[in-house]
Amino acid sequence: MRHLKIIGVDVFLEKRITRTLVGRLEKIKGKYVFTYDKNYFKAKHVIPLGPEFPLTQQQAISERLFSSLADRIPSTKNPAYPEYCLAMGIDPKEQDPIILLSTIGSRGPSSFIFYPIYERKISPEDVIKFRESLGLTTREFADVFEFSQSGLNAFERNRSQGNEMVKRLEILLNFPEVALDFLLINGGHLAHEKWALSTNRLKKNLVNRDSRQL
Repeated sequence: MRHLKIIGVDVFLEKRITRTLVGRLEKIKGKYVFTYDKNYFKAKHVIPLGPEFPLTQQQAISERLFSSLADRIPSTKNPAYPEYCLAMGIDPKEQDPIILLSTIGSRGPSSFIFYPIYERKISPEDVIKFRESLGLTTREFADVFEFSQSGLNAFERNRSQGNEMVKRLEILLNFPEVALDFLLINGGHLAHEKWALSTNRLKKNLVNRDSRQL
């Protein structure tokens, strides 16, 4: 079973070769709160997560899990339900909708996919270790992953912990496939050897993460 507490859900829109952050679902003071990522919310020609999430408002709040999200969770009456749960590392008796959505409900018929947010927070040391494992300087890391270099330098020196930067860094460290997407799109200016090192390291991180979740 999982050792880290799941406290929310990151939602992505997955296309053939890209994965875009859509927003974050959290439970705050007993209510379910979904907030669109500001870049997605401001983008043109994007699609809403569901009927409860019009792109005319950045945040939606509900006393219960939004119905379009609840529909992603398989029914407990399905004979294969216990098998689904065990395959995702959760107890078949689990009732927390946030945990269920981010595990057995993570993939469905739509292009939206869901990933768990764990209680653990990242530190400047985590980011430095991750960046150095990819063989990237702060300038290269900022260019590839679309940060300002000054903001990244400030975070690594523990001078800035803005929520938006922390959220994006958490995604990169926890979801190697998202980092791989950025390398595919923005890694063209890197030397081939450096690009290959970063890509291979992220692929290894992805395999290790998936093996731990089994």
